[in-house]
Formats: sequence, structure tokens, C-alpha cells
Amino acid sequence: MELFQKFLNQVGQKYKEADRKLGGWLPGGGTASPVTKIIYPPQVSPGRSKELEKITGVKGRIIDPSKTPSLVSVFAPAVSEWGDSHYANPLLNEIGIHGYVGDGKKENFKQLEIHELGHLNPADKKFYSYGGVAGRALTGISEKLGKPAPLQVVGGLALQYLDAPEEDRAERFAAKYAQQLNYSSPFIDEKGQSSYGNNLRKQGKEIVQQTLDPFELLPKAQKAVRDFSNQGLIQNFKTTTKQLRDLNAAGKSEISEGVFNPLYKQKMQQHGQLYDQLIEQGYDPFVFMK
Repeated sequence: MELFQKFLNQVGQKYKEADRKLGGWLPGGGTASPVTKIIYPPQVSPGRSKELEKITGVKGRIIDPSKTPSLVSVFAPAVSEWGDSHYANPLLNEIGIHGYVGDGKKENFKQLEIHELGHLNPADKKFYSYGGVAGRALTGISEKLGKPAPLQVVGGLALQYLDAPEEDRAERFAAKYAQQLNYSSPFIDEKGQSSYGNNLRKQGKEIVQQTLDPFELLPKAQKAVRDFSNQGLIQNFKTTTKQLRDLNAAGKSEISEGVFNPLYKQKMQQHGQLYDQLIEQGYDPFVFMK
């Protein structure tokens, strides 16, 4: 029996050695295959991940995709120029940060850690959380295919309504822990939107507009209609501006020191009202004061 067990041990050892030489492709050999390594690459600093989990309540495996290839780092660059960016993969609960050390010292890495954990945070997930990079993927594919109009429009809309709000969600999460972890808080406006998200919204809007109206005929037509409907307002503002200047140049703005001429005062009030109306219509009043 002992001889048989010894024989089995020798066979097993030879099998493991063969598995190592083949790169882990033999089943049960004990060596991780290239596929396994790509799907579950090793963490840079498991201790730091545990520390962040205690602080935020969100669990995530943090790797350095520039050193250890992952599914995202292998395939994403082929799809989009965003493919080499830092990322969070909710399907594998994985975060990829290029050049990551995991010592918790550098401010930019601390903010990145929490931002990406914000994508993994299950507490406030919305429909857009499941397609948070769809816009960047679609516009990247569209770029490689020559920018077909339907794909451009879909990609632009996805940037605005999927990617942008998901980045807002991650930035709000990062802002929540900024003071505790001592890094600069990302900007969040009164609507809960971030600079990152607003930039994606702007890009998406521009892509859709340029695709559907490449010669910008619609904005030009809208401006022409607006100018036509407001030509009386614009002319009144110009006239009142000139009247105020003439009165001032003629020394008729005051009847005595510190006491306005009633006519000048009336024109000032009228000018202020016209100024406010121009602002409401989307104009810069100073353009008409030259």
C-alpha cells in the first residue's frame, strides 16, 4: 500500500511539473492557466483592499493592468481610445488602476480608489450603472467603422444618458470620503452632477448634433428666428444706450451734484429693464453696447 501511495505521489508530482511547463493548461495541475490569470489577475495590495472595504463598505479587487493583463485591458483598447484608462469591472468586482502601488499615500491614487469603488457600490445602482461605458465603447467602435450615422447617434446618446450619470455616481461617492482620506473632492453641482459627467454629456451632445446636422443649419436657423423676433428689443436697447451716452457727454446726467436728471434716471431704468430682457433671451447685452 505504501509503495502504491509512493507511486501515486510520484505520478502526481510529474503531472504538476508537466502542468507548469505547459503553462497551467492541464486540468487540476495546480498552476493557473493564462486564461485564469487574465480573468482573475492577482491583486497588488490585498491589505489595502481590505482597508478600503472597512472604510467604504464596498469590496473590490484592485490590480495594475499595466503589469498584469486582464479581460478589460486586453479587449478594451481594441474597442475604444478609452481602453487604456483606469476602470471598474462590476462583473468580476475588479478595479484596474495603472501604476497602482496600494500604499494609500498618493492623493491621486486615493481618489481613484474611491471613484472606482463608487462604480462597484451596489447601494445606489440605477439602470445606467449597467451600461456606464456603453457610450465610450459605441463611439470607439463607430470611429473604427468610419463613423456610421446610426452608431454615432446611439453612442452620443449613450454618453449623455448612461456614461455621464454613472460617472456622476462614482464622483459623488469619491466626494463623500474626500475629507476622511485627505484628497481633493471632485466638483459636484446642485443637481448632483460632476465635471467628469458634464464633460461626457457635452461630448455626447456634440456627437449627436454633428451627425444629424453637420452644417449646423438648425442652430443657425434658430438664431435667425430669435434675432428676427427680438429685433425690436435689440434696437430699443441700442437706442437707449446711445441716449444715455449723449446725455452723459452733454453733462445732462445730473441737475446738481449727486442728483440725477429725471430724464437720465428714466433712461437708466429703461436700459436696465431692456438689459434683463436680453439676458433672458440668451444674448450678451454688451455686444449691442459697442
